[in-house]
Amino acid sequence: MYNPIVVEKDGKYLGIVTIKNLLDACTKVEVDIARHSNPLTGLPGNPAIEKEILSRIFTDAPYCVTYYDIDNFKAYNDAYGFENGDKMLTLLAEILKTCAVRKEFIGHIGGDDFIVICDYHEGERYCGAVVERFSREVKSLYREQDIRNGYIISKNRNGVTESFPIAGLSVAGISNRVRKYENIGDFSQDIAQLKKKCKKQQGNYIEIL
Repeated sequence: MYNPIVVEKDGKYLGIVTIKNLLDACTKVEVDIARHSNPLTGLPGNPAIEKEILSRIFTDAPYCVTYYDIDNFKAYNDAYGFENGDKMLTLLAEILKTCAVRKEFIGHIGGDDFIVICDYHEGERYCGAVVERFSREVKSLYREQDIRNGYIISKNRNGVTESFPIAGLSVAGISNRVRKYENIGDFSQDIAQLKKKCKKQQGNYIEIL
C-alpha cells in the first residue's frame, strides 16, 4: 500500500523510507511546532527562541537579536479589555512578519514581549520599519476621542488612575558587530540592562548595541 521512497543527498544513496513513515514524521514535526508555539499569535515560543539564540551567539556569523516591548500595554488592556489587548498583540505579530523580508526569525516570548533574530548586523532598518508601521496602525484600536487626546485614562500598577500615552514600542537589540559573546550569561545581562534603559525612554525608542 505504501511504496518506499529512495532517499538521496548530494547524489548519494542514504536509504529508503515509506510514505507512511514520512507522513508520520511530518505530523510529529507539526505537532511539536504547535506545542511550542504561542496559542494567540502562532509564533514560536521560548524553547525555539532559546535554541535560535544559542545557535548564533557562539558563532562568528553576523547576527542581531532584537526585543520588542509594547509601551503602556497593561494600561490599554485594563481600559479596553483583554479582547482588544489580544488584537494589539496580533497586530504587532503580523507587522513583524510583514516586515521580515530577509528570513528573520520571529518569536513570541509571552505577553507583549516579542523577539526577532536577524542573520545580519544592521537591524536598525527592520526595527524602524516595524515601529513606523505599528505607530500608524495601532491607532485603529483606539477610540477617536482618545486619539485626539493623545492619551487614555486608566489605572497604573498601584491602582491609581492617570493618563497614559498611545501605545508605542521599545526595541532593544544586541549584535556581534562590535562584541562577540563567550557565554549566555554575559549576553543575557547586557540585553536585560538595555531593555530596562529603553523602557525608561518616552515614546518609541530603538537602541542596538
